[in-house]
Amino acid sequence: MKNFSVKFLSVFIIVIFMFPILYTISHSFMDEYQLKNDDMEIVPEIFNIQQYYEISVEKNEYFKLYINSAMMTAGVLLGQVTVSISAAYYLAVKKSRFSEILFLIYTFFMLLPLQITLIPNVLLYNSAERYLGLSIFNTHFAVILPGIFSTLGVFFLKQFFESMPQSYYEIAKIDGASNFEILIHVVLPYSKNAIAALCLLIFIENWNLIEQPLIFLSAMSKMPVSIYLNTLYASYRGIFYAGSVLFMFPVIYVFMKIRDKLKVMVLKISDERR
Repeated sequence: MKNFSVKFLSVFIIVIFMFPILYTISHSFMDEYQLKNDDMEIVPEIFNIQQYYEISVEKNEYFKLYINSAMMTAGVLLGQVTVSISAAYYLAVKKSRFSEILFLIYTFFMLLPLQITLIPNVLLYNSAERYLGLSIFNTHFAVILPGIFSTLGVFFLKQFFESMPQSYYEIAKIDGASNFEILIHVVLPYSKNAIAALCLLIFIENWNLIEQPLIFLSAMSKMPVSIYLNTLYASYRGIFYAGSVLFMFPVIYVFMKIRDKLKVMVLKISDERR
């Protein structure tokens, strides 16, 4: 009886979380509500791909903003992974008072809400334009640069690098390997699943950007598709569901590709703790 209750509760929770997604997908194959001729009842036309046709042909600006989202997400992803690996490796290997203080500062900034960190970015961009003549506002770099130096990746990878068996580092040093060679040939192969998990987190966070584009970008043509969805719902509700499905697809696809690596990483951590 207890097992049945647990299974029932699990299925119930899954259904609750899946209902909005299933609702959106099902309504993306329905045309706009139409009046039925005989009794004037409002009914949807099911199994119709009209929404996808309209958003692809008649409202093709959607895919232009889709490209904007892909460019900004890819820029943040590549930059943040590079910075996070380098900084996390230094903080994990260099055991000194300076590295401990630096990591505390990183942790402090990770706890700050996004709204607080946006203000220094605005001041920095204003100073760059005033003193260096670099116009960053209303460009994709205004959104990409703060994302590259996010503290989440450094915090996440540092903990994983420190969990590696110390014998790996010692054997590599005995063989005469430099810190760079240890990072490339020892740490990265061992941490590939953790890096894949970090890539998933970065991708999801930046694919759904809202606040940063609204503050740093003014031209609608440079906005990500996450901002355009609100316009679709307000003005073109007939194709909103198709746009939402297309917006969700990259996240679901990336998760399905990386989920096996996530399982391997969790099992590896569990085995090491035992």
